[in-house]
Amino acid sequence: MEERLQKILARAGVASRRAAEVAISQGRVSVNGQTVTEPGTKADAERDEIRVDGARLQAPAAPVYLLLNKPKGYVSTRQDPGRRPTVMDLVPPVAGLFPVGRLDITTEGLLLLTNDGAFAERVTHPRYEVPRVYHAKVHKIPDAETLERLRRGVRVEGDLLTVDRVRVLEAEKNAWLELTLHEGKKHEVRRLLEAVGHPVSKLRRVGIGPLSSRGLKPGEFRSLTPSEVKGLIDPKGGHVKTVAPAPARRPHPPRRPPNRPQGDKSASRDHRASRERRPSDHRPSDHRPSDHRSSDKRSSDNRRPAAGDRRPPRGRPPRGRPPRGRT
Repeated sequence: MEERLQKILARAGVASRRAAEVAISQGRVSVNGQTVTEPGTKADAERDEIRVDGARLQAPAAPVYLLLNKPKGYVSTRQDPGRRPTVMDLVPPVAGLFPVGRLDITTEGLLLLTNDGAFAERVTHPRYEVPRVYHAKVHKIPDAETLERLRRGVRVEGDLLTVDRVRVLEAEKNAWLELTLHEGKKHEVRRLLEAVGHPVSKLRRVGIGPLSSRGLKPGEFRSLTPSEVKGLIDPKGGHVKTVAPAPARRPHPPRRPPNRPQGDKSASRDHRASRERRPSDHRPSDHRPSDHRSSDKRSSDNRRPAAGDRRPPRGRPPRGRPPRGRT
């Protein structure tokens, strides 16, 4: 059955899907002798010859999920150029096995190992918010204001570092803190605590999702149970971060259509005239236009003009002037 190359590589334990896409785009993967650079290319793992960096891809083995309590002095990688001891020296050899995430060489605590690339991506991606719990011994004792700064977040070298929860476990001359966070930025806990003035002297990872280090001594490992695997990949174990939908708005009532066409200018003039009409101009509907005009005429005739506006009757010349045609 044909599948996408990145899915085949992830299931074979070569890398996560995202890292497999990068390897494909870099031209490091070939199918039947042809170099592939498109991540969406499909292939059949049973029929096609797939090679990564020249090495032929083996048939995917049964998925393996291990939980290791990493001691100090071990590097979280499959191979180290400096020939330092790696976490692979602490677990049995399994084809395609690799560590999920990393812990510093001086940090101890829980580390997952698997040959299932899709599982590794599901656990490490910040989008799924799988919590990680750390115990850190810091210099001096942070006060309540400092703990609140850790919750709000501190910007360090352009990165906003924050914790989901933090509390003081022990407080003598120095303090042990318990911090819970869901992102896996490089040296995040150490950088964050150093930025607030409390550098870390010891650091342990004691929890990953539903898993804890209880009963597992440094250097020991065990296989995950099916329920633990499900608890890590199921949203109940590490819920997917989603954006809450916006509240629904009440629909506005539809606007009343205008009583006139858009381009009717005469109707617009009539509308403006009706708005500017005085209340006294509104007459009952039974008044006739003729009566209205005659009443206006009578009222205008009965008005007495001012003294300066008086004019003589028609046919009589004004006083002090001789009539026309006479000298």
